[in-house]
Amino acid sequence: MLRKPGICQKPVITLYETPAYAACGTAVDAEPTGVPENGGVADEILFGWQYEVLEENNAFYKIRTHYGYEGWIAAEEYVPMESVGDAGICYDAQNSGCAMQLLQVCQNIADVLEAERVQARRITTLYAGSLIWAEKDSALGDSNAAARLLQPGWRRVFLPDGMGGLREGYMRSRFLELCQGQERWRKWAPQRSAILTEHIDAVSQLEPKEQEDADALGSEEAFRESIVQTAYSYLGTQYRWGGKTACGIDCSGLAFMSYFRNGILIWRDAAIKEGYPVHEIPIEQAKPGDLLFFPGHVAIYLGNGKIIHATGHPESSCVTVNSLWEGEPGYREDLKNSLCAAGSIF
Repeated sequence: MLRKPGICQKPVITLYETPAYAACGTAVDAEPTGVPENGGVADEILFGWQYEVLEENNAFYKIRTHYGYEGWIAAEEYVPMESVGDAGICYDAQNSGCAMQLLQVCQNIADVLEAERVQARRITTLYAGSLIWAEKDSALGDSNAAARLLQPGWRRVFLPDGMGGLREGYMRSRFLELCQGQERWRKWAPQRSAILTEHIDAVSQLEPKEQEDADALGSEEAFRESIVQTAYSYLGTQYRWGGKTACGIDCSGLAFMSYFRNGILIWRDAAIKEGYPVHEIPIEQAKPGDLLFFPGHVAIYLGNGKIIHATGHPESSCVTVNSLWEGEPGYREDLKNSLCAAGSIF
């Protein structure tokens, strides 16, 4: 069996259900044309996310993401883990001994620039949930001298160049946060192969946290509120089938990213799947942050009959808030009548 671990080096890569469909959409920013009868957009993976190649079909690879989802990409989009050098574990040797840490982009859309000033040339643009290596700074408890030489409010980051090296860039510090929850990823994504587990384990050394932060993360109420607020950050984003970014997102993409950005891997589709942390609960017991399921659709419950979801409904076609209670603003009778299940990680 093929075991070729890879890493997403682009801001986003579209996964397709079939290689034939992937062939229609490989041009940059192009919509698929001449769509085959069977197949379509399956998913998106973001910068820094890992995957493994399962099958090769001419110019296309079937891959499995680190959260167990499968789809096809063009072979030219495959970047082997080896291309980032031995630093799949640590980049210190290539960066003058600078202490490194894996961070997550927390701004919906964030630029990587050539220098720590707003006038600098843009290298690339990343989306919330992307994973990127950065130099530690004193704000996170490190006294690294090089980091303190930066302009206030900036972080030095490193992007794989696809040739075994790293390219330096700079991002606003507030656009990055510690990459949390990877212990949960290991626990709740048993579908991942051993080789992916080894790579993710190698870069998943969680940083020490202040006690108050640990307490907050351990609070169910705080966690539920964080899920809700993350979902709200996509409010107004256009509906895009298979999407996961502020440029376009679908219903299960919104649910997935709201949990992913808070350290929990759930199934990417609008369903409760065995082996993932969401389990069915009585609908009447749903609380804010839980998931509500409809035929082919999923929403995040806000409480008091309200939901936030990405919908292709003609009246909105975006991430919006609706109500399941008759007489309330945004009431959707069709959703009220088709509500079929609720899911929670608690």
